[in-house]
Amino acid sequence: MRLSLPLLLALCLVGCKEKETTSPPVSLDHSGTPFAHTSNILSFGPRYPGSQGAVEVRNYVTEVLEETGWTVGAQTFQSQTPIGPRTFTNLIARFPASPNEDPWKARIDGLLCAHLDSKYYSNQRFLGADDAGSACGLILTMAREMAETPEKASRMELIFFDGEEAFTENMGPKAGGLFDGIYGSRAYAARWNGASYKPSFGILLDMVGHKNLSIKVPADSPAHLVRVMNAAVDKLGHNKHFGMAAGEILDDHVPLNDAGIPTIDIIGDFQRSGWWHTPKDNLSIISPESLAITKSVVEEMLRELLK
Repeated sequence: MRLSLPLLLALCLVGCKEKETTSPPVSLDHSGTPFAHTSNILSFGPRYPGSQGAVEVRNYVTEVLEETGWTVGAQTFQSQTPIGPRTFTNLIARFPASPNEDPWKARIDGLLCAHLDSKYYSNQRFLGADDAGSACGLILTMAREMAETPEKASRMELIFFDGEEAFTENMGPKAGGLFDGIYGSRAYAARWNGASYKPSFGILLDMVGHKNLSIKVPADSPAHLVRVMNAAVDKLGHNKHFGMAAGEILDDHVPLNDAGIPTIDIIGDFQRSGWWHTPKDNLSIISPESLAITKSVVEEMLRELLK
């Protein structure tokens, strides 16, 4: 028997999540703003796949989402990496349209996603404040606000990818046929292969909270999503903060586009940042104003895409 994708998701996600052991974090800011969530995420320390920080951050994200009515599932899988086999866990959340509805059986229209992991380094304590703690913090705030309108929240799926970062210096093909990086999005996207229906759009956020915000979306982004973004940017007057990259960018949107889900990567101009993949990527570079700008653009995009 061939099962529909929503049922497959239900079978894979429901009941597979178990509470992971955590240690008390340093004091958390409970204001619920994107900046506060980003700060809280960083308080658990490095969160590369398999680390204690990753466990604690997943629990934090799950608790925040469940407090406002989201149903959270975990997609756990193993993959070979250049440093040996590793276990990864994506978090996936949906919102029930009504109290008795199983959200995993419903059709969704859009994806809102970011990667939750920080890059692994053996010789430095890397926190990844903007890469991509800020994006995850922003989604947590938006999730709370979306929950106030269940008819719209129920049309979205939130994904927090594990293993976006490569274990080597750069992601891509490696010796022996391995592909290093975007582990979580590749595993997630594979679930949609052969599905009878697919979400009509995806929005990926990455490095969206740095001071002097500069967003450069990949040159090969789906044209209609670029138009929607540009219309939102024009309407809100944020043109100086948004533009197009000169070329393609390898990020979590690539497997989604390959799976037939048109996805735009709203990503900071990391190559000119001066802090990318260095210890400078800490809370000091995060701006509440930049987070608010990104949030307003994404919200305007969702208003248009969910009409």
